[in-house]
Amino acid sequence: MKFQFYVLTIISVFLTSCISGQTNATKKNESANSILKIEMSLSAFGVESDSFPSIDVFIDFEKDSTNCVKTFYNPAYKGSTYTLTKSEMESIIELLKNSDLEKLKKNYTTDITDQPSSKTVIQTNKAKYTINDYGLKGEYPLQELYKIIYKY
Repeated sequence: MKFQFYVLTIISVFLTSCISGQTNATKKNESANSILKIEMSLSAFGVESDSFPSIDVFIDFEKDSTNCVKTFYNPAYKGSTYTLTKSEMESIIELLKNSDLEKLKKNYTTDITDQPSSKTVIQTNKAKYTINDYGLKGEYPLQELYKIIYKY
């Protein structure tokens, strides 16, 4: 009887430390890659098409909130405000976690004139990344991020 008690105690201590170790490792890994906020200003200024919107985006992953304000240069088109779905927010998180934000350039340009431009600010728990993209031709993950925000 005493032997069984010792064996059960050892097993329970072992299992508890394994579960605790996995939880701490998972928390450390998640906190190392935490995306806190994203602010984007997608400007259509200079674009020939009056139907192309400018969008200001505010995403706060800590508060689980989004706000996207769409406006048009041509007053014939009515602006609107919308939020991103839970699925879209999860897609953005996965997209950014699977990207090397350190390797993104601070500025992207194109030789073509009258192009839309963007300013994207990504705040993580480690750094703040500011990316300017004239022509919306920036490398991965920017193109995918634009698709989610523009909803096309």
